Amino acid sequence: MKKTWVSIVVAATIIAGLVVAAFVGAAYVFMRTHVHTEAVQRQAALAEFAEARARFQGQTPLIELASDGQPILRREPSGPRTPLGTLHALGYDRQEGRLSRVDLPGWFVRVISAGGRIRLANLGIAEEGGEAQRLTLEDLERHGPGLVLDVTQRGNRLLVWTE
Repeated sequence: MKKTWVSIVVAATIIAGLVVAAFVGAAYVFMRTHVHTEAVQRQAALAEFAEARARFQGQTPLIELASDGQPILRREPSGPRTPLGTLHALGYDRQEGRLSRVDLPGWFVRVISAGGRIRLANLGIAEEGGEAQRLTLEDLERHGPGLVLDVTQRGNRLLVWTE
């Protein structure tokens, strides 16, 4: 009887180890597929931002920075919801000279949005009443495809949009 329990525990441990290894491997492949980072010259990064930003000429982003640097969320509570196709982000780190491109499928954004709330660049978003809010999946869907965030701080740049 004791040998049976030992065999069961060993088998369960091996299976759990294989599941963890598969999960880690899948996460690695997913990140390599959807996140690309490369060292680039500042001018090349600025040109890529200009090209990406040109698509949204005249469009107000969902999140704007006030003159005091505080982010303001421009919610559209009555807008129709459009399912999120892809969330794109383009970021440049001036100190490291690195340009990052992130393209997350809508289904993945839904999975990682804990309770429908999304953390975007650690912004503590204030609404007009001053209460801190978090960006939600519903906010992105009601905003529809377009510009979400365009921020430049200390030479670093972040551009986020949805399709």
